[in-house]
Amino acid sequence: MVKIGDLFIKYKKRFVAPQASVEKEVIDSVYTQTGYKLDKTKVSYKVSTRIVTLNIPSVLKSEVLFKQQEILKELEKTLGQKNGPKKIL
Repeated sequence: MVKIGDLFIKYKKRFVAPQASVEKEVIDSVYTQTGYKLDKTKVSYKVSTRIVTLNIPSVLKSEVLFKQQEILKELEKTLGQKNGPKKIL
């Protein structure tokens, strides 16, 4: 008898979160950590390198980079270790 959870293991290993989903989670995570709501056109994510790029003013960017570790930990909890971004620029 096979457990139902074991049937989806190969899909968990193979598939990664789509770009738009990660960008939405980044916006939500930045809002919960800093209180600033980012525009979705200012956030870009590259799936192959797992790097988030923010096109925002330097004052706001420095605040986000100051709390980068907390934001990345929250993203890792919601997206998983494999799908979460590893750096914010």
